[in-house]
Amino acid sequence: MNKMEKIALVIGGTGGIGSEIVRAFIKNGIKVNATYYKNKDTAEKMVYESGKENLSVYQMDLADEISVKETVQKIADKHKTIDIVVFSATYQTKNKQLFSTEWEDFQKHIDTQSRGLFYVTKNLMNQIKEKHRTKFIVILTEYCFGKPPAGLSDYVTAKYSLMGLAKSIASELAKYGCTVNMVSPGMTETNLIANLPPKFIEIAAQSNPLRRIAKPADVANVVLFLASDGSDYINGANIMVNGGGVML
Repeated sequence: MNKMEKIALVIGGTGGIGSEIVRAFIKNGIKVNATYYKNKDTAEKMVYESGKENLSVYQMDLADEISVKETVQKIADKHKTIDIVVFSATYQTKNKQLFSTEWEDFQKHIDTQSRGLFYVTKNLMNQIKEKHRTKFIVILTEYCFGKPPAGLSDYVTAKYSLMGLAKSIASELAKYGCTVNMVSPGMTETNLIANLPPKFIEIAAQSNPLRRIAKPADVANVVLFLASDGSDYINGANIMVNGGGVML
């Protein structure tokens, strides 16, 4: 793939999948602005490894509209346009059965997912209307399709909400030349699954047609394609990155 020479905003850029997307982008010539919530040490390490000329990092609270507005404005002031927006933020899963959860558990996930994407998109609208052609890529989960696993009801519910919002944005921003596509990984080797029982992860791997769970690079490679000019006529699509664990 040719060097892309674009500007990207990666929301949740210090997570397992987000950080791999950042690396893939930089490797392919994309200048990256990445946000984080609490992982300051990871963010600073990523800047050290990638170079300040390639990566800028910003602390941002997705549930706080002022925080999002100020951060997006800083990035917009720095760059004439943001060509790519990747939404890879999520909230740590706790593996709690449905009736052991409280609505607060659901709200935290929804605030990070749908509320976060809403605030980010809303605060990019002036630039989108002026520059057009922004590519949005939203990270979902294969659990939005087929049978969701027990113990992840808050996470799965928030991802369904995020999917609905992403499709609505895809429909409404198409007139500006924007595209919004989704990537749905299967279980992936990240800290997000740290609270899951090892046996649960082992069963997931053995039941997959490819006999393994996903690696962050599997997801990043698909995101890289969706960020490229080769995806210009793809809009509102969802790509499963799950080894065939769910087939649509």
